[in-house]
Amino acid sequence: MKLFGHPLHIMLIHFPSALFPMDFVCSCLGFYYGNLSFVNAAFYAIMGGVALGVIAIIAGAFDLIAVAKDKPTAVKKVLIHGAINTSVIIAYSLLAFIAFKQYPRLETDSLSKIIFKGGLVTFMIVGNYIGGSLILKNKIGIEK
Repeated sequence: MKLFGHPLHIMLIHFPSALFPMDFVCSCLGFYYGNLSFVNAAFYAIMGGVALGVIAIIAGAFDLIAVAKDKPTAVKKVLIHGAINTSVIIAYSLLAFIAFKQYPRLETDSLSKIIFKGGLVTFMIVGNYIGGSLILKNKIGIEK
């Protein structure tokens, strides 16, 4: 089952890449303004990002099998990309679980949690950069 390059997989990888920074921005705005609307928006962004991120991890595991067969020299880079993004999803899953336990009485994030989320988003950007280089430099998922 080769999912890489399939429209479903393309859609899956972009949602966490958009929703986690949205969570971060909304958390910052909620902290700064004390407005719970931003806190609620951050909650929905983190939940959507985690749910679609888990599905993207599964799709990526299938992609790894195809890469191992077609381009064995790129496997190390694929594993690094997958490890980074899986780590981000796991960390965000823990944050989402904490938020879910508070729901519907959500509170603004502490400054330390916001800094942690900023670090996670930065780490995710590094993982996404590696993923982009897999496509551009290693031609992973590009039809021949």
